Order: sequence, then C-alpha cells, then structure tokens
Amino acid sequence: MIHAKYAKRNRKKMRNRRNRTHSHSLRLSELQPGQKARIIAVRGGRGFRERFSGMGLHIGNDIEILQSTGNNGMILIKTGDTRLMIGHGMSHKIFLWLE
Repeated sequence: MIHAKYAKRNRKKMRNRRNRTHSHSLRLSELQPGQKARIIAVRGGRGFRERFSGMGLHIGNDIEILQSTGNNGMILIKTGDTRLMIGHGMSHKIFLWLE
C-alpha cells in the first residue's frame, strides 16, 4: 500500500507534467472552421492510438477544420487529400499547434 504522502506527491507530479506537456496547445474540439493546425500529441490508450493511426492521422500531420457542428457534435477535418469526420470524444484527445 502506498503511503498517502507519496500518493499526493505523485498526483502533483503528474498534474505538473500534464500541464507542461500541453501548455501552449489546443484540443481539436476547441478549433473553429477554417483554422489550420499541426497534430502534436494524442492522449488515450493503446486502442485509441491504433484507431487514430488507422484513420491515417499521425503526429506531425497538418490538418484543417472544415466544419464543426457545435460543442458535442462531429468535426470534419482535412489532412492532405483525405476528409474525416471525428466525434467530440475523439477530438478532445487530440492536441494541436496552430499555424
């Protein structure tokens, strides 16, 4: 069993690491139509990362937001010659750098 003092310290370290990693980035769900960005990070488990790469998306890809249907709707993106619809849950796990 982990002592409470160490568990609290570990939570604090993880929170700081998480904030430092994505301090200047935006989530895909926060962008507006017409904005262009580059994928810099993906947050999720192995299944999510496999699905992400299976769709042809990779870290470093440039994307453009074509259409957004609101806060909890679908987002249409374009990467290269490919257009993809991404759900809100998935778009919330993708971090981008604005160009």
